[in-house]
Amino acid sequence: MRHGERVDYVNKAAGINWTSSAERPWDTPLTETGCDQGSDAGTRISEILREAGLEQPSAVYSSPMRRCGETISHAALNFGVESIAIEEGLVESINSDWYRSWGVPDADSTWGGPKGGPKEYEKDALDSRVFQPATELYNTAEMMNTYDNVKLPVTPRESHWTAKDQTWDNLETRPDQFSRLRSTVQALCSDHPSQTVVCCSHGGPCTHVFEELMQKSWREAGECGYAAISVYKWERDGDEWKWTLVCVNDCGHLGGKTLGGIIA
Repeated sequence: MRHGERVDYVNKAAGINWTSSAERPWDTPLTETGCDQGSDAGTRISEILREAGLEQPSAVYSSPMRRCGETISHAALNFGVESIAIEEGLVESINSDWYRSWGVPDADSTWGGPKGGPKEYEKDALDSRVFQPATELYNTAEMMNTYDNVKLPVTPRESHWTAKDQTWDNLETRPDQFSRLRSTVQALCSDHPSQTVVCCSHGGPCTHVFEELMQKSWREAGECGYAAISVYKWERDGDEWKWTLVCVNDCGHLGGKTLGGIIA
């Protein structure tokens, strides 16, 4: 599933630049609506699983970004699980567009950077944190547990994948992203055989998982709106994986309302 409505995007629509004064400008929290979307998505996930004859979730993982931890913790209150965990392999795209959304002069959360911004920047004009390994910018379990809107304990664990090599000067390529998403999903499934695993990620990665697992164009998935849900069944024979799509980008829990610019 994708995370819910973001504070920075709502502020931007109101003419307020949340990013310019944020302590962690890449790590926006949810709005109150976003938290509600997470709760509603949890109910909807349970409904979809029952309709498909699948087990209810027993393992829950989040991208290390705050908005995902807040979303999935609200959703997971419906599942009866006692905790959630972070998996770094579910994180947002680590590309130029992401860095430009928060690390360049006048950044305002716009994907790819402020409109009309230059193609090239002097290094000393950038937020110095763009040169740190991306993994150092992410929330740990301990950090995630300090946020009021993370409603379940976050259990420390070692991620299957880590962004220790990615920086402004060493971006994640599109093929690399597809590969890490597939390997992450497969690793989490392997950790929980015969169980239902729920992962909370971001719009781009959720779309890329569909493309990679189904070997289809992203256009066939439709809009990946806030808190959109996709469900996949899997079988494994040795190194061979077979994926069956149950639903993709389901937003029935949003009731057709316009939320944060996304029409469900």
